[in-house]
Amino acid sequence: MAIPILRLLPHLTRRPWGGNRLDCQLRKALPTGQKIGESWELSDHPDGPSRIDGGPFHGQPFGDLLHQYPQDMVGIARPPTKYPLLVKYIDAAEDLSIQVHPDDRYTREKGIDDRGKTECWYILDCLRGTEVIYGLKEGITRRDLENALASKSVPDVLQRFAIHPGTFLFVPAGTVHAVLGGTLLCEIQQSSNVTFRLWDWDRKPEREIHARQSLEAIDYNPRLRLSPFRLDEAPPDVPRLTNLTSNPFFTTQAIQMGPGQKMRRTQPGTGVILNGVEGECRLDSHLLQRGDTYFVPACISSFVLETDDKSATVLASSSNELR
Repeated sequence: MAIPILRLLPHLTRRPWGGNRLDCQLRKALPTGQKIGESWELSDHPDGPSRIDGGPFHGQPFGDLLHQYPQDMVGIARPPTKYPLLVKYIDAAEDLSIQVHPDDRYTREKGIDDRGKTECWYILDCLRGTEVIYGLKEGITRRDLENALASKSVPDVLQRFAIHPGTFLFVPAGTVHAVLGGTLLCEIQQSSNVTFRLWDWDRKPEREIHARQSLEAIDYNPRLRLSPFRLDEAPPDVPRLTNLTSNPFFTTQAIQMGPGQKMRRTQPGTGVILNGVEGECRLDSHLLQRGDTYFVPACISSFVLETDDKSATVLASSSNELR
């Protein structure tokens, strides 16, 4: 059976800092009375697999199709152990912990049964004046951070950046970071669920802190100068393609279209993930709205995006490890 374009049904995860914007802004059906912080849109991770929504494969886990039809899905004869990327929508109604994700080398050396996590964020919405914590201040050493932990002054040694809808941030493994309250974002990441909490604002009830692991996993001399990037908000006269990141793990591009525009895209031969982050458009015969996630399998060599009377912004992400 030929694999069609697949719409994904997410796995919803409870978080103490979650809110209700995944429902009221992104049309996710949230369980009543629960704080849902994350919608795992495309996931082959055992902690939260996503499923196919509609069509001949309705209800099947995404990973099952990957293992049954690897050539059609991702263009290789033998399927990977799991799909290497995970895509989420995150609703931070309150501040997340200050945290860090390890890289693949750290997880291998420590015998952790999961991957490292390099990720990126596209900000869909935030309150005026919202910031993110994003890296150490210049010159901060491990000893400085140990002293800050001892004196409970960790936020004083961290960088803060203002964010706005349309802001993009690349977050390599080893980067200290925190999403702060009032932020709604789309996250593309390595398929991993490893997080080390460095600091949790002395909140009650207390959650586990991983100070030793965090201090070991942090990159104190990042090769990249960290800074956010903001997409042009004005609808383009012709469809606009912006390369947001291409790293060893994934490539993410932003496709921006004004009203009444059309774009045909070829795909890299390993499948492509499409996330609607602003407006709406047609994806071949499908409606792609804000909050939707689709997977275009490798057997479909190209696809067409087309707007009617609304603008649209779509994130297109693909794995660089399957090439």
